[in-house]
Amino acid sequence: MEKINVQNMIKSFFLGLFIGVVLQFIDQGEALFSYRLLVVLASGSIGFLIGLMTEWLTSKLPIRMANAKTYFFVNNLIALVLTALLMSAVILITNRNLENKGGFVSIVLIVLGIVCIANLLDYGWYRRAQHKLKTFQASLKDK
Repeated sequence: MEKINVQNMIKSFFLGLFIGVVLQFIDQGEALFSYRLLVVLASGSIGFLIGLMTEWLTSKLPIRMANAKTYFFVNNLIALVLTALLMSAVILITNRNLENKGGFVSIVLIVLGIVCIANLLDYGWYRRAQHKLKTFQASLKDK
């Protein structure tokens, strides 16, 4: 448990909330506000669960994969696979009459796209922080 990054799990929760809000704009059904709010909160909880499973699986990786690019790639791949599996399971469980399979595929693709973009942004922020750290260390050596 000491290798699990709790900050990434919290990011996954908020990413799940964001995905839930985005999906509310896609679904044009007439549902009560309280049901829509529950869907958003459930989406956040699913995001937290995906973040927990992703971080747990990533913590089991061998130390030779400690390269940042490899770590972020594998982490993103695990998150995408888990998200696709959980999204498919939730949609299939809650929506028994799937007459519109195109809608199902588009929802899953939108969610996977959001997860992929979020992971790319996280990697970009990591690279930016590393660059700033190197710049700061170089300025300390010059003084």
